[in-house]
Amino acid sequence: MEKLKKFFETSRAKKILKRISFFIIGFLGIIIILFIGLRIYFYQNKERIMTEINQKINENISGQASIGDLGYKFLIGFPNFTVVLNKVELRDSLYPVHKRSVLKAEEIEVRLNVLSLLHKKVDIERVVLIDTKIDLFKDKNGVSNSNIFKPKPKTNKPKSETETEIGEVDFKDVVFISQNLQRNKLFHFEVNSLKCKMNYNDDGWGTDLHLDVFAKSLAFNTQKGSFIKDKRVKGKLAVQFSKSKNKIDILTEGLGIGDDDFDIKASFGLDKDHPMMDINIKTNILWLNAAHLLDPHIFKILNHFNFTKPLDAQCSIKGDMNAGGDPEIIVDAKIKDNVLVSSEGETKDCSFEARYTNNFKNGLGNNDINSAIIIKKFTGNYMGIPVVIPNAAINNLEKPVATGDFRSKFEVEKLGNIFGENFIKFNSGTANVNLKFNVDIVALRISKPRFTGKVDIEKANMFVRSMNLPFQTNILLDFTQEALFIRNIKYQRDKNIVFLDGKIDNFLNLYYDDPEKMVAVLNIKSPFMDVKKFMTTLAYKEKGAEVKEPKKVETKADAKKRIALVQKCQVVINLNLDKMVYSNLTAKNAKIIVVAKNRQFFIKQGAIETCGGKITFDSQMIPQQNIFGVKTNVNITSVDIPQFLTSFKNFGVKSFQPQNINGKLSAKADLSIQMTQSGDMVDDSAKGNLQYDIKNGSLTNFKPIMKVGKFAFPNRNVSHIVFNDLSGRASINGSLVNVDYFKVSSNVLNFDVEGVYSFKQGTKLGLVIPLRNPEDDYKIKDLKERESKRYKGIVVRLLVVDGKNGEMKIKLGSIPKKK
Repeated sequence: MEKLKKFFETSRAKKILKRISFFIIGFLGIIIILFIGLRIYFYQNKERIMTEINQKINENISGQASIGDLGYKFLIGFPNFTVVLNKVELRDSLYPVHKRSVLKAEEIEVRLNVLSLLHKKVDIERVVLIDTKIDLFKDKNGVSNSNIFKPKPKTNKPKSETETEIGEVDFKDVVFISQNLQRNKLFHFEVNSLKCKMNYNDDGWGTDLHLDVFAKSLAFNTQKGSFIKDKRVKGKLAVQFSKSKNKIDILTEGLGIGDDDFDIKASFGLDKDHPMMDINIKTNILWLNAAHLLDPHIFKILNHFNFTKPLDAQCSIKGDMNAGGDPEIIVDAKIKDNVLVSSEGETKDCSFEARYTNNFKNGLGNNDINSAIIIKKFTGNYMGIPVVIPNAAINNLEKPVATGDFRSKFEVEKLGNIFGENFIKFNSGTANVNLKFNVDIVALRISKPRFTGKVDIEKANMFVRSMNLPFQTNILLDFTQEALFIRNIKYQRDKNIVFLDGKIDNFLNLYYDDPEKMVAVLNIKSPFMDVKKFMTTLAYKEKGAEVKEPKKVETKADAKKRIALVQKCQVVINLNLDKMVYSNLTAKNAKIIVVAKNRQFFIKQGAIETCGGKITFDSQMIPQQNIFGVKTNVNITSVDIPQFLTSFKNFGVKSFQPQNINGKLSAKADLSIQMTQSGDMVDDSAKGNLQYDIKNGSLTNFKPIMKVGKFAFPNRNVSHIVFNDLSGRASINGSLVNVDYFKVSSNVLNFDVEGVYSFKQGTKLGLVIPLRNPEDDYKIKDLKERESKRYKGIVVRLLVVDGKNGEMKIKLGSIPKKK
């Protein structure tokens, strides 16, 4: 530092510094003089320069160019010359028709080559557009403002080496619009900045384009909406123009669109009639982020699904930019170990390959009808159930239909996650599912899925809570186009053994379209059935204990809808029982048809063999909270009376026992009763009418008659009365039996009964007893003659009323005659 200080103090150093100072001052002076000269030159030649520029523009356009003013920027672009064009407007020759200028700019900076100016030529080194609107337009009649540029005349002359080339282009706050009403296209971009420096070669030019653009619209079809609408596009693009190929190629990596980065390779043909584009886009992106970049029509489809992790996607867009309708769009995606979220819940560990195309079959156009979503190698886990879909497709996005194969193998207890354990609880078993499906998609939701194939369930251990029904079985569900076949079901509980198979005709259509018309025909065969226990499975409970369900996406309302849909159908159960018991009644060869509809049960053509005879019946059972309301018509043919009374606990009568009466009973009953869930009749609930007839009957130690015999016939043996016919008619109302008539004709005595018999209190029966001995009359074969002698002689009238401990008391009297 000391040496350097001493050097600057020497006269030699001072001379050097002085010379440098003179050089700098001189150089700056020359520059100032030069720019002053350029400025003087500009203002002296302003009109000529503006004329040259206007001439240059008008030589190449078919229309009108106007420049409001021409200015000069000092020191900008030195040593070249920078002029500013203010209020620039370009109009084509058809402007009076469409009223839209091709270009309107507040300011355009044009950097001109100084040497060219000295040779009275205009060469443009750089163009800067500031606050500019570029508007390319075509109306519905094909009238366009974009034909402003004149075609270059064909000539054999060699190209001029002085041809103008624009070295650099810079956009600041530029709006670019390209609208084609004839083809329903609209491209609208707000350019915050765009910079490129042109590199020319023998076949064209190339540049690195730096841009920051806000996309207002990229609509290939305005009726469906815009791609990347209201998204910022920022990055660098490598652009190449080839004269020989007449197209522009674009390549970029990491181009920011919205919040995501994209690798894009694109080419745009410049042919006037058929400018072809080919765009290929690759990215790793979240599903909904990608969906928001597409047009609203596609977004509505994709928005009903979501994936929680990013996925690899690739999009290809090809087509004629002048053609009507959409270009060909193909989107490929690869999903791996992701989570699919839909209205039906979450599918975890989801992996598959997917493709969207709007040109599914070549030649049918790029449209919704010819669009498809193709899925391959789908695997996932839905609520604990593994799902495999090797192939699937959604065709025709106007009326979407999904088709494909569905496979799964899982423990059936997982079904509790879907149906909810309030309906049915699965404890063990394995399900093997192999189905082909055909599904309508309405309002972008799965609707009316139709299946063909089989669901094979082995060793299923389940508990139907609504029926209090636990059982273990194999189940085979065979879905065909014609019907759903149900096979291999076996139910066993205690001594009850049931084998079940059946089918539901037209199941795939009726299940969704008209479940009330769906008829499930179930065939039940059993070597043994306790009917009272079986009835408990039919019981309907309004209220039940709440069961805690596992957490799941699906709501309880969803499960209730599934159950309600099943409950709307009609079920026909064909019962074929080798042996059955009902309380104390034992029967064989029971054939019963049960029809269940709207929670009501109809028994049709019921027939059983019991007590040496046959019983046929038709009934209706209506669940009412904890009981059944039953209406029934019963025909009883030649049953053994003691066995029959014993089977029904003597119907609660205490005044005699089943062994006191013998014979063959035939009867018809029209009754309504109430029954408990266990199959017992509710006390005092019976109402209806009864007609009966006893053949070859006898009364042995029949207490009511023996009491009368001691009083009226001390000389007759009334302990054993034999009669050929005994018939009567009665109406029942709770515990009261209104006896219209009860007529006994025997070898010991004849008597008639009418009045009211009560199983509790209120008995008042009138007995009409002729005193004549019918022993000789009993031998008369002519019934009319026998009947004419029945009431000859003395007739005794007695009353039977309530006694103590359920016994009867007899006294003189009669029932008042009915008016």
